Amino acid sequence: MTEDMNQKKIELTNCDECASKNLTAMPEKGETWCDDCGLVHKDQKILANDNGNALFGEGAHYHSVRQDADQNRNMGGTGPKMRYGSKGVINPGKYRLLEKIDRSTVRNPHPFANRVKRNIEQLYGRHALHILEYIVEMSCKPLTGQQELIRKKQSKSLAKRLGMPKQSICRKDKGIKGSSEEQNAVIIAAAIVELAGDLGIMPKFDRRSTMDKADITPKQISSARIRILQHWKARLTMKWAAMPPRKNANDRREDSITQAMEHVFEMLGEHLSTEDYEKVLYETETRLALLKEGTGGALTINIEARMVVCVTAYASLNFFGLQSGAADLLAAVFGLTSSGIRSRYDALVKKSEAGTFHDAGAFDVSIACYDPESDKHAQNALIAKVRLGKVCGKRTSSS
Repeated sequence: MTEDMNQKKIELTNCDECASKNLTAMPEKGETWCDDCGLVHKDQKILANDNGNALFGEGAHYHSVRQDADQNRNMGGTGPKMRYGSKGVINPGKYRLLEKIDRSTVRNPHPFANRVKRNIEQLYGRHALHILEYIVEMSCKPLTGQQELIRKKQSKSLAKRLGMPKQSICRKDKGIKGSSEEQNAVIIAAAIVELAGDLGIMPKFDRRSTMDKADITPKQISSARIRILQHWKARLTMKWAAMPPRKNANDRREDSITQAMEHVFEMLGEHLSTEDYEKVLYETETRLALLKEGTGGALTINIEARMVVCVTAYASLNFFGLQSGAADLLAAVFGLTSSGIRSRYDALVKKSEAGTFHDAGAFDVSIACYDPESDKHAQNALIAKVRLGKVCGKRTSSS
């Protein structure tokens, strides 16, 4: 077919990417392929009196594409170009390859959600991520197009709560939001884990370690947790989500006691000898079993789990004559006061001696509760030996 006299074809002699002259014309497709780097050039026809502006700028209709873009989606980016530019590159060939891969990489549409997931896995473990992944996606990914249309038709309050939590958390005032994207991701990760603990979806985690590592505050975590819960409740209202199965009271109590035990004995492992450490560990476990701790019918159910573990460990330390300075060490683990632990312990001992509190002998420091040659407590031991074995393993390996 004869071309229009007012048009002419752009002759391509060199590849735009690697400057190679090894080109293969594909007239039936209107393309020219570079045999060296794989770049596909679209054949263009322009007006003869055109000044070439159609090839450049926002209105350009000449775009080179890679035929192997999908193959390179996971190969990474160039990196150095943003910092140093292409001038003075030691290995130009490798640089050009990385540059092409970077341009052909398929971008993750929700990188922030992946950042939050990565922080949950690093800070709390892969198991926590498996449990909480759907909450991360609910908090950090926008509604579907259909859901967004429905949201806009709701009342102002409900429409606001249905908005993506990530956006509102990251746009809070200074001091509430983080100082960087990474810090915002840690705040949301900690808030999700804490919310899951409050709802009984998984055990509670101590937030102090996360705050120290990421330099974040309780106010930041609490604010994010409230916003995520509001959004979740709004989704429940619209029947776009359902509450997951929650642990019963017995499971939640056992998780709280177990976690408190792990924190306390991780600390004691740094201050006691191996022999004393193991004696206090099993004595405390037995005293907790006497209190029926780990169930909804615990004798000390009205006392917060961390305080129960502290006063029970304090009783064990008293029995072995290791109580000097122990209250201060125990208080430091949970941010309590040493006087509070001592006064609660003294009150429980007095009530037990007066007969107004039945402790099954858990706070009697005149006798040992744990008998290594007897298994009489084994069936009542509510703190699993396997879990305590993990703590012992940490102590042994660190020794």
